[in-house]
Amino acid sequence: MDGVLLKSEEAWAHVVAAAGEHFRGSPVTREEFAPTFGQGTKADTEVFRLGCTTEELDRFYTEHFPRYSEHVWVNPEARPLLEALGQRGLRRAVVTNTASTLAPSLLGAAHLAELFECVACANLVPRSKPAPDLVLYALEKLGVAASEAVMIGDSRYDRGAATAAGVRFVGLGLDGDVRVERLGELLGHVR
Repeated sequence: MDGVLLKSEEAWAHVVAAAGEHFRGSPVTREEFAPTFGQGTKADTEVFRLGCTTEELDRFYTEHFPRYSEHVWVNPEARPLLEALGQRGLRRAVVTNTASTLAPSLLGAAHLAELFECVACANLVPRSKPAPDLVLYALEKLGVAASEAVMIGDSRYDRGAATAAGVRFVGLGLDGDVRVERLGELLGHVR
């Protein structure tokens, strides 16, 4: 979702800094945040030494993220691509380390929510990306075999999850089974 359909890294930098201030008494700095973006809430609690549970941090993110929503950019190629995939009869899923209390509202605000048959969020499975759990969850919900699926992503966490699940990976600005530089290029790599 993030980095592919929309870009919210700047918004996340603000909300994670605020979480640091709230839970550990000092903001998470940009230097701490940048190499970890997209890692998932459980990892955030550990890496940033926040001293809270994953559930507490998910609640904090859900409550505070909307304050920074002006920093979210929606990829203008997302909707046309998703509509074209749907017209081909392909089922679509979002696989995100964002919690289910926040991901649907982000997709809704981007006017993309109705284009997905499944939204697989980190709190719905035992392990977030780069573990395969989210991808396997989405495959099960869609009724699609790993050998028939394609996942596009822009991070090592995405690539790791797809690879571990046995799904072909298209890297957006990232090496994978196939590499593309624009989201719209994905259409040429699906059957």
